[in-house]
Amino acid sequence: MTEKQFAAVRSDARHLRILAGAGTGKTRVLTHRIAYQINAVRIEPEHSLCLAFTNKAATEIKNRMATMGEASLVETGTFHSIAYRQIKARWKDLGIRDEPDLISNQGSYLSRILPKNFNHAERNFILAEINWATARRISVDDYISEAENAGRVDVVPFVSVVESFQKYIELKRKENFIDYDDIIQLAIRFLAEDANYAEARHWKFKDLFVDEFQDVNPLQFALLQAWLGSSSSLTVVGDPCQAIYSWNGADARFLNDFEQYFSNSQTVILKDNFRSSPEILALSSSILPMMERLDPKMQSGRLPTIRAELDEHEEARSVARLVKELAIGDIDLSDQAVLVRTHAQIPPIVEAFQEQEIKFTVASDRESGAGRDDGVQILTLHAAKGLEWKIVHLCGVEEGFHPIAHANTELALEEERRLFFVGLTRAEEQLHISWARNRALGSKRSRKPSMYIRELSDLLDPTPLKFDGDRKALSQKIRAFLGSQNVTDHQQKAFNSEQSCMDELDSIRRNIAKANDSKPEIVLSDDAIAALVSNKPKSIKDLRKIPQVSSVVIDRFGEQIIEIFS
Repeated sequence: MTEKQFAAVRSDARHLRILAGAGTGKTRVLTHRIAYQINAVRIEPEHSLCLAFTNKAATEIKNRMATMGEASLVETGTFHSIAYRQIKARWKDLGIRDEPDLISNQGSYLSRILPKNFNHAERNFILAEINWATARRISVDDYISEAENAGRVDVVPFVSVVESFQKYIELKRKENFIDYDDIIQLAIRFLAEDANYAEARHWKFKDLFVDEFQDVNPLQFALLQAWLGSSSSLTVVGDPCQAIYSWNGADARFLNDFEQYFSNSQTVILKDNFRSSPEILALSSSILPMMERLDPKMQSGRLPTIRAELDEHEEARSVARLVKELAIGDIDLSDQAVLVRTHAQIPPIVEAFQEQEIKFTVASDRESGAGRDDGVQILTLHAAKGLEWKIVHLCGVEEGFHPIAHANTELALEEERRLFFVGLTRAEEQLHISWARNRALGSKRSRKPSMYIRELSDLLDPTPLKFDGDRKALSQKIRAFLGSQNVTDHQQKAFNSEQSCMDELDSIRRNIAKANDSKPEIVLSDDAIAALVSNKPKSIKDLRKIPQVSSVVIDRFGEQIIEIFS
């Protein structure tokens, strides 16, 4: 362990915040802290509770602690699963036989009271708004004003949300049903109503640990506070730069302002990144200029690449070709992932993979990480959080997707940046970014590269592609140039061996142009290519002696040009 990791593991602070950046060993530190505190006889495993936000994360924590002695005895689960066990036990203690049933499919249940003419998007919007309001502890009466203040997008008029919200509550009450958020509200109510019961719960779980604390919402935080007694300890782990769920009710201020909620707290910051190459980390860090910089500990690799394609189908086919090309040696298909901003971007990729007979899985936001041994995983950025791959293909990086078009407030735009950061930091060794000049969104529309690409262009490498230009025309220009320089017959004969250099230079300029949506001749003129082929520069100093090559090209792509003649 690093010194900072070990400091987080052995700290005896009663309230500890661990700010763990991407790839800094968050789960390792959390599980080792639990084991260390048990071995130091500071906490008892049977009176400790570890909370995660998904079943998958909880299972991973359990599996890690299974081999760590008494740490395997620590209760681990999600807020909902632990709360549900608590209220079921409480119902039993109170002799309640007619306990409510849990809604298994909230969308289907809600559909019963929605207008029949609502389409799929409108139904999903109503459901999302009800869940957002509940997570934020917003009543039906306050919903409209709170939604307006938060800049929520009104896919359906807010007044219709209120009407459906009220009907949903009444239907649950009438039929004796509860949903997942009702579980948490019931758990809070039981603790508030009976001091003796609350004291017993505080004794049962005295020492609490919470993973991904930036994702906690006000409702969950209220339950956490109710679970904490006067002598309880609390350790939280999180990363403000990966707070990407405010649209769903999460509130990162509980992590950011931790010391305001818990007095005499201590903070340990983890900055050593053990996941991504320095090149990928430099790109990722640049998208969030105000973040605490991460220190790369992995070996150097290639620059992240960028390429532009004609449309979404050409982009998908190029991704498929690259996936197959890279699936060699110690790289399996399951070592690669294709990430997109929205589910609507997935179908062309699936079609291209089927054409190329590439094994793949499409993970939903709730099933992220499933089936990774079967092939390339295709998933959204939200679903990719918490996962990592050797190679990541980040597609559709265009205006309207990055940031998403409906992000119309400063807070929403900041979250979009964090979401893009999450996508970049999923990559360990290689990162390939692409965008399409045209994309069908109802109708065919021209697209522009994302503002993020323009900001990060200095850190991106245009991917070398096969020569697709007019070789004959360029060859004639080079011959004319060589002739004008009174080149000897021997040098003229050497032209054929120099053809490959010409091809590579032309590929470089075409792909730089694609990435910046400009003309190849503007990046590197035919005369400049001819001069390069003639002079064969071996250093940056040699390059600067060629007047046809601009200083901007030399500064950004000089090393790549020199490699051609090495």
